[in-house]
Amino acid sequence: MEIQFKDILRNILKHIWIVILVPLAAAVITGFIVSYVIPPVYTASASMYVLNKNGEDDSVNYSDLQSSTLLTADYREIALSKTVLSAVADEYGLNAQTIQREYKIGVTNKNSTRIIVISATAEDPVLAADLANAVGKKFASTVVDITNASNVNFVDMAEVPRSPSAPKKLRTVLIAAFIALLLCVFIVELIEILNTTIRTVDDVEKKLGLTVLARIPKFEVE
Repeated sequence: MEIQFKDILRNILKHIWIVILVPLAAAVITGFIVSYVIPPVYTASASMYVLNKNGEDDSVNYSDLQSSTLLTADYREIALSKTVLSAVADEYGLNAQTIQREYKIGVTNKNSTRIIVISATAEDPVLAADLANAVGKKFASTVVDITNASNVNFVDMAEVPRSPSAPKKLRTVLIAAFIALLLCVFIVELIEILNTTIRTVDDVEKKLGLTVLARIPKFEVE
């Protein structure tokens, strides 16, 4: 059975109220949920500069910079190590086993530089900033002890975020409305495909493959 674009459009217009009201209802319900049911969370980030010196003098040469860049992957693993996270968890009375998962502690390398970014997410914006800074401080001391790095300093300490990082209200509402719209169009088309009722001349030709020879005109009796 061949379905043309004009048939799809005709079916949508036929059930236009469903196609309009269902996505609108989905948008309103989703907006209510993300505004009043799902608690907002805040993400704070601290950036740190890592430099490893190979010599005893105070000068920094190209090999120092190159080795620092290569070691940032190792530094990321150290920042997320049990040694660092357990110490931070004990300081704030948190669960050492779940601190990374519950507060989404993340460490990223900024554009393959010697700068790494440590982030933390929490429902309390102050706690998010405190955790990011605490992980950064413990990470700095741990790196110096383990790798003999000469410089691990804060570039920017984490500040208390003013706006939540999630949920993204507008994006979530638009996605919900769009998905509801697609489902409505699919259901409308499915209803029309499964409907075998013969109502018009076009239905006879399309569904039965027959040609109509005559029609009984409509007329009103006064």
